[in-house]
Amino acid sequence: MVAQDKGMFKGKITDAATGQPISAAQVSIPDKNASAVTNENGEFEVKITSANDIMQVSAIGYDVREIGMQGRRSAEIRLYRKGFTPYFKQVQDLNGAVNQSAATASIHGIATNDLSSALVADEIIMRQIGATARQVIRSGAEGMGTNLFIRGMNSLNANAQPLYIVDGVIWDNMQNVASIHGGHFSNPLDNIPVEDIANITVLKDGTSIYGSKAANGVVVINTKRAANMVTRIDLKMFLSTTQSPAGVPMMNGDDFRIYASDMLGSTGVSPKLVDNVGFLITDPSNTQYPVYHNSTDWRKLVYQPGFTQNYQINVTGGDEKALYYFSIGLADNKGIVKTTDWNRINSRFNADFNLGDHLNLGLNIGFTRNERSLIDDGVNRYSSPTWQAVIKSPFLSQYSFTNQGEITANPAVTDIFDIGNPTAVIRYSQNFQKKYRFNISVVPEWKITPDLKLTSLFDYSLYKTIEGHFVPEKFTPLRYLENKGYSKNMISSQVMRNTNIYSNTYLTYTKAFDLQHRLKALAGVRYIFNYLESDYAEEHNSGSNNNTTITGAYDFLYVDGLNVETKSISNYYQAEYAYDQRYFLGASVSFDASSRFGRNTAGGINGVGVFPAINGAWLVSSESFMSNVAPVNFLKLRVGYALSGNDDIRDYESQTYFNSVRFINRANGLVLANLANTRVQWESTARANAGLDLGLFNDRLNIQADVFHSTTSDLLTLQPLPEITGLGYYWANGGSMTNTGWEAAAQVKLVNTGNFQWEVGLSAGSYVNEVKSLPDDKPIVTARYGGELITEVGSPYASFYGYKTNGVFASQADADAAGLKKLMPDGSYSQFGAGDMIFEEVVKDGIIDEKDRQVIGSPIPTLYGNFNTRFNYKRFTLDAVFSYSYGNEVYNYYRRNLESGSDYSNQTLAMLRRWTGEGQTTVVPRAVYGDPMGNARFSDRWIENGSFLRFKNLTFSYRLPLSSEFIEGLSVWASADNLYTWTSYLGIDPEVAAGNSVFDQGIDNGLLPPTRSFSLGVKINL
Repeated sequence: MVAQDKGMFKGKITDAATGQPISAAQVSIPDKNASAVTNENGEFEVKITSANDIMQVSAIGYDVREIGMQGRRSAEIRLYRKGFTPYFKQVQDLNGAVNQSAATASIHGIATNDLSSALVADEIIMRQIGATARQVIRSGAEGMGTNLFIRGMNSLNANAQPLYIVDGVIWDNMQNVASIHGGHFSNPLDNIPVEDIANITVLKDGTSIYGSKAANGVVVINTKRAANMVTRIDLKMFLSTTQSPAGVPMMNGDDFRIYASDMLGSTGVSPKLVDNVGFLITDPSNTQYPVYHNSTDWRKLVYQPGFTQNYQINVTGGDEKALYYFSIGLADNKGIVKTTDWNRINSRFNADFNLGDHLNLGLNIGFTRNERSLIDDGVNRYSSPTWQAVIKSPFLSQYSFTNQGEITANPAVTDIFDIGNPTAVIRYSQNFQKKYRFNISVVPEWKITPDLKLTSLFDYSLYKTIEGHFVPEKFTPLRYLENKGYSKNMISSQVMRNTNIYSNTYLTYTKAFDLQHRLKALAGVRYIFNYLESDYAEEHNSGSNNNTTITGAYDFLYVDGLNVETKSISNYYQAEYAYDQRYFLGASVSFDASSRFGRNTAGGINGVGVFPAINGAWLVSSESFMSNVAPVNFLKLRVGYALSGNDDIRDYESQTYFNSVRFINRANGLVLANLANTRVQWESTARANAGLDLGLFNDRLNIQADVFHSTTSDLLTLQPLPEITGLGYYWANGGSMTNTGWEAAAQVKLVNTGNFQWEVGLSAGSYVNEVKSLPDDKPIVTARYGGELITEVGSPYASFYGYKTNGVFASQADADAAGLKKLMPDGSYSQFGAGDMIFEEVVKDGIIDEKDRQVIGSPIPTLYGNFNTRFNYKRFTLDAVFSYSYGNEVYNYYRRNLESGSDYSNQTLAMLRRWTGEGQTTVVPRAVYGDPMGNARFSDRWIENGSFLRFKNLTFSYRLPLSSEFIEGLSVWASADNLYTWTSYLGIDPEVAAGNSVFDQGIDNGLLPPTRSFSLGVKINL
């Protein structure tokens, strides 16, 4: 530091809208113990130690701003009133809170909004994350969560979603835990009510301190704590109603009668027998006539308006010895499918104890109980009433008839088309899920010296899930179980217990040298012990719908379970250096060992993974030469490189082990279940990132932009074992792929007057994925929902792989001219005829078979993101959020089942255009029972443009001018979610994922879509 840099800085702080001076504003220079307060004229004077210092300015009712001195000795600083989205704020990196202006990594802070109908953190993240990550709704059922992918896909078979850290503790995101209820997902974030969350931060790079667990990015969630000793009580409550989902246009009774007649005729049944089939009887006096002449809207019998109520109360306060935060809440949801519901009770106690001058103690205790009544969801003709309601004939009734044709009050059994009664399935199913989560954390902190402190976090958590599932008989189709027999009904149950012990002990050294150099160093050790126990039992044919529990006395008893322990330990080191608050450098490294890793890994050191990272930033706007660049208020350039890993390896894969089996229900035995692979290891992702943060025109326009490139190597893939082992495949490392892309976000304050504010934000992101290598460079073909996805070198992961079509043969002459054939199951060849699809030949041999498959689409979007706008007028606020995706394609498995024309399921109105006669020109093939020519095979008929623009949320709030001895503040709000979606997609909703896996993205298997909802709430501050 040179002497001439010292001196006083004078300035004036004014309101950016009115120009009026702001008194009592706080002015400080971070980390340099220099501060000042403005007088009644908004003027201040503060001592500086460098011509390039950064001032942090704050005032009650205004957003914080950070100003670079740029060699100046005076300046007028304008502050914006609260209401705009704050740009200068603290975010949580992996080493605690940091000013976003000083962060070297790419970090996205998400502010929680108390005036919201969100029940889980996923919903808050979805509204604000923009292009920081691609988020896909799993299901429209309340609390089911979302899939979140940061900067592309970094794995094929391992978990590709981020690491979640809650109050410093790693949470298992439960991606690999399957529910016994079809179409439902485990979401650990439903254990944290939004009202308990203080902040959420998404870290996109620089995550190597969490080594083998952070290749997919990190989401840091911190719950609330008391900030001071003042006692505060906050009460929030809201009510919501949710509309039933819209359906695709389906055939009415008359249309379906004709279709079913055609289908019956295609089976070769004689016309005389067809005329005697019940649903074709036209004589009203016939006792069968009433059975097949109804007009039933099955969807109305299955769905209902949803209703949600949520009540949360929290109390903060304390004294000089302790500060505390206590909350308790109740959320209750009646689902949009009849008999489904979700009930959550939660409680949290966070405290900070001052045990002396050098010793503090943090305490976190949380408990959540989630209980659900569930019904199987998605395309499932056996037990999903939402699917049965779509495919069941509308001319049938939910009630049975006597032999005399009189209707009764008894539910109808499975019909002649072998489709169950969805209303009876709902009535007699007994499906539930109960989840309990308890955790307690103790965090002692010892200040050894003013610069050195020792912190240790110890956490114990218990997560338990109990599930029961009962599919009734008579009202569901008979089902054949391979190698067992026929099932009339099914009972299953599952109990899972997950115990986790987490310890993180670290030393932190913070030191400022000569007021220009600042160093923060960290050294620690992290230990994780995880025990998962799962018990599953299943039986069939209980003999009555009153027998709904496992007894061991029914047919086809099947018992399975899991007992696995995972241990990992990590030594990590991190250093952050800042020079003159302009130049920032951060470096970290972690050494990870895990019970999942083999002993002879090719990477790392003796089976220990090594994960380094380095990040740097230059605060250009603090340089003296920027003082004449008036439009630029803030400019920071960032660059970084990091190596991180993915340890989502199946437990004990590196070891040989046996499984217990039951032989013909008489004896127990052991069979070889796995051969040791001592070389199996983590996947490694190396990521380079460059970005900028920019503030223009007195911070009226804020821009953040990043480019990135990542390479994931040692991909976990299934590789064949010798047939003699009887095991088929084993997990091994082999292959690599890259993700290259960019992200950008802008926020502009369009209008700023005394009473009115208006801002608009826009974000966009894009990435290109390319598989660089695979074991033996052989393509990997993955089967999903009757379709196939191909992963091959030189192309993106999981592209849709099927047949291309070119219309329908209008006449037999056209079909004869083409001369295309199909190999039949009996070994003969059948020629495609009039009314069959025209499939494109890749191999010109006159035969349509697997050699003619080709890439027909990709679920990867070209562009994704969101845009938002906010209006503030006095005490009124209006927020609107839109999300979008462009260029991705969707496999519409839902529509494929409704337009296959191969069985007696009801069909969409598109099937009215099916080919029915010689010379007819259409794009819909003929309807033939069993589809012998494979017209409905996986082809581009079912691949659709999945682009959409969704009006995600609209919220209107008002802060009442109310302040008394007892009430400090009162706000009321109303909101609407999922107001409208603009799309050309023919399914119900284009934002789909059939599961958590990379290979499930962009597949529509008919799960509940997000639907329109309306909420009304109030928040009271006491």
